[in-house]
Amino acid sequence: MLMNHNANGRTPKNQSGFSMIEVLITVLILSFGLLGMASLITTGMRANSTAQYRSIATQQTLDMAGRMRANLAGVRAGSYDDITAGIPVANDCFVNECDAGEITTYDQAQWNTTNAAVLPNGTGTVAIDAVNGGFLITLMWVEKDRVGNADPTCPDGTPADRNCFVTRISP
Repeated sequence: MLMNHNANGRTPKNQSGFSMIEVLITVLILSFGLLGMASLITTGMRANSTAQYRSIATQQTLDMAGRMRANLAGVRAGSYDDITAGIPVANDCFVNECDAGEITTYDQAQWNTTNAAVLPNGTGTVAIDAVNGGFLITLMWVEKDRVGNADPTCPDGTPADRNCFVTRISP
């Protein structure tokens, strides 16, 4: 039996089926689709990382706000008016009896130690909000995607590679 012959015995001039160019175009279109999917997955993972850090920053802000509410004597004395990003040496106020100022130093040490552990290069500050009253709690951390782009929510003088989370509280 002849494969390329019609019933009348002649060879057809047009072949049916896929040509090599059609297969290559299909592979090209499929490749662009797969690249788009890979880009979508990468963007989603990056957004998930940012959301995780913002969630941690929210919890750390609530932690400092709770510490301030627990030490209202220290708030009234002005001990929380200018907490820096450093980690001071502090007495262990769980073991020893501390006054309001020592509790503030202990809170700063514990809080910024935790910030450094849970956020990449994480630091936190607390300052008086002279314009609106209350306090501004600012958390800062480094994210890989923020290379050279300054975060507009960061205070003046903050390095450009930092993300900031600023919250105003009134204890």
